[in-house]
Amino acid sequence: MRIAIDPGHGMSNRQPGLYDPGATHVEAGFRFEEAEIALRYAFVLREALRARGGAVFLTREDAGDHAPVAERVANAKLAGARALVSLHLNTVEDERANGVEVLYRGEASRPLAQALQGAVSAAAKLRDRGIKERDDLAVLRFPGPAALVELGFLGNDADRAVLLNPARRQAICEAIAETLLAAAIPARAAGPLGARRGATRRSRGA
Repeated sequence: MRIAIDPGHGMSNRQPGLYDPGATHVEAGFRFEEAEIALRYAFVLREALRARGGAVFLTREDAGDHAPVAERVANAKLAGARALVSLHLNTVEDERANGVEVLYRGEASRPLAQALQGAVSAAAKLRDRGIKERDDLAVLRFPGPAALVELGFLGNDADRAVLLNPARRQAICEAIAETLLAAAIPARAAGPLGARRGATRRSRGA
């Protein structure tokens, strides 16, 4: 079965031809961007899923890859994905805000959101902020199980240190991979692994 990984923000996310960095934070003269960090996580998660026999579709693969947010779900569907996870980082003006939260839409995706919330919080060793239902996010309008994971707060020093740590990133992605595949096991019977694999842009990352 194929799982869609959506690294949040990026090129043409909201406006054609404009790069959307998502949340940003400047520390000691260095600028951290949500879009870039989310992409790093997407690559590690892709390999974690592949190592477990999963096929993967990425909604974008680099900073220049045009990926309008309104088209991401449609592209994932065309690629044959049966579950979707969108990776993001949180931000608020209060730098004391911290922790992991997972957003979902509809009761069908609630079990996945709950499972990801527990798994990511434990792997990251960050505060569990709980799950939140949202019906206004385009990327969650996916016909199968879908969740948006806010991995932590970019502006919080402790969260940021965790998010940038390669070993912790690996552990978080392993936890997400295990959770996604466990949640999607019933869908495996619907078709062979990697079904509908093609050579189009929409099948990249498989």
